[in-house]
Parts: sequence; structure tokens; C-alpha cells
Amino acid sequence: MLLLQLMLAMTAHPTDVVDDAAINASSMCRDRFGTVDVTTFRQRACTMCYFYLFLGVGGLKPSSENYTHLVRSNGSDVAERYVVDSADLSSLDHVCRQFAGDIGGSDGCSRWIQCCTKADACCRRQRQRAVRRQLTSLVDAPASCAATWDGLSCWDVTPAGAVVHQQCPEYMPRVELSGL
Repeated sequence: MLLLQLMLAMTAHPTDVVDDAAINASSMCRDRFGTVDVTTFRQRACTMCYFYLFLGVGGLKPSSENYTHLVRSNGSDVAERYVVDSADLSSLDHVCRQFAGDIGGSDGCSRWIQCCTKADACCRRQRQRAVRRQLTSLVDAPASCAATWDGLSCWDVTPAGAVVHQQCPEYMPRVELSGL
């Protein structure tokens, strides 16, 4: 649990210009599946981070109803269910301890938590933008792609037709190709 607290503290967001109370009042965030409340977003983001980083590991996959928890099936029945939420350290710690050997120990756990934390930061940026739009009458271009968490990376509002690129996030597994 201490390891989780330290990792989350190291990745805390910097002080923001927009008032925290106003940001908290703006309570919707967008991921690849749509716009949802912040709690659902956090749960879905951590679930999808696990799924994308550790595809099939531990027999876990996202719930089919709303992707807010990891499930392990026994045939057609759900045998185990894990609700993971970056705001609930014990939920992350439980899955990390349970599957440490399968996900690469503390390194795998650290990468997963980094992904969850980056999703939180993405949601916060989306909420900041919503507050700024309200305060300044800022309007997004009529033809633009909305800010979105895609499951591994945060994409800001982008004009329609624009091509944007990002580096792979630091928590993505790397392959060393030198010497091949």
C-alpha cells in the first residue's frame, strides 16, 4: 500500500490555474466509449489500462456491461469481479498483490498505476477546459474532435482533418531491437 501511495504522490498533477472547486463541479469526462461521470471514468480507465497493458493476463478482461471492472469468467459465469479505481488505493493494491507474478511484479504494477494516473490527469484537463469554456465563452471549432482518453493516451481537442501524433506513453512495454 505504501508503494502505491508513493507512486501516486510522484505523479500528482501540478497546480492548475483554474479553481479546484470549479473543476470538481464539472464532473464529466470523455473516453473512447463516450462521456461519463468522473467515478465511472476512473473505474473504466483503470480497467482498460489493465486490459491494454496486460492483455489476457490472469484471465481478466473488462466487464461487458460498462467496462468499469475486471472480471474473470468460469465458462459463461463471472467467477471473480474486481472494481479498480485510482481514487481507491486498496482496489489497486489488491489487484497488484493478486497478480504481481503475472504482470511483472512491482514494475508492472507501477506501469498500470501510471496509466490510471495519466487517465486521471486527462479527465482533469477535460474538466478544466469545460470550466474555461463556461468562464470565457470559449467555443471549440464546430468541426473538431473532442478531447478523449483512448485507454492509453490523452488526446486534446483537435480540429477536424488535422493529424496529430504522440510518443508512446512511458508505461507502455518497450522492445529492445538493438543487436538484432
